[in-house]
Amino acid sequence: MIFDSGLGGLLFYNQIKRIIPYSNYFYVFDNIGFPYGNKDKNYIINRIIKIINNICKLSKIDLIIIACNTASILTLSKLRNLLNYPIIGVLPAIQMATKLTKNNHICLLATNNTIYSTYIGNIINKLSYKYKITLIPSMQLVYLAEKILQGYYLLNLPLYKIFTTWKNNSKETPDTIILGCTHFSLFTLNLLHILKKKIIIDSNIITINFILNFIKKNINYNQNSKFTCDKAYCVSLTKKTKNLSIILQHYGFESLNIINI
Repeated sequence: MIFDSGLGGLLFYNQIKRIIPYSNYFYVFDNIGFPYGNKDKNYIINRIIKIINNICKLSKIDLIIIACNTASILTLSKLRNLLNYPIIGVLPAIQMATKLTKNNHICLLATNNTIYSTYIGNIINKLSYKYKITLIPSMQLVYLAEKILQGYYLLNLPLYKIFTTWKNNSKETPDTIILGCTHFSLFTLNLLHILKKKIIIDSNIITINFILNFIKKNINYNQNSKFTCDKAYCVSLTKKTKNLSIILQHYGFESLNIINI
């Protein structure tokens, strides 16, 4: 099962399905709660626990993937205490950034709730003796990425505005940027074009590689099966969500269903 507030988790689904095609996948998104990056933390936690609990009642689940940095930061430990399933979440790859930076100046680009979480605050405090970490919260990019996943074409203007004051080789600006939101993987190539000679770290890629290794080592799946049944679930079938059915069918989901909370 892959869970996200919106469609960003489809980036996980695409990569994992490509390597392990003959398994059944549930894609679950909270179309009413989206986006999580600017919502009350208790609101987010309660919704995620209810949604995942109800999905687990529908079928046998081999692995739960929380494909959302904000959701992972807020709920991973709670979900692992409540549920007897392997659960893997995506988290900003700050430790990798410390190994790659040359000027010890790192940028974390993420949502508000990720940026201002206790989890990130504790990491920054531990690293402050050596590294400067610039935090850039952006909810605008989450909305833009969701539009792209829905088939819209968008210009680079918002990205240019965020990084307009950065110079390619300036010691005062970070040389390493962490993408700390699942949706932001869509902007990797754009950022490489805008921020030449900067290191861009996509937290999704690191987590997906970990997930694939975990599946191959710990989960029995039929590599020869030709029949799969991938289903998508949302919280409410609104007019907007019904329009997403076509997009989800394109990804390979046979149906869009409601999961009650």
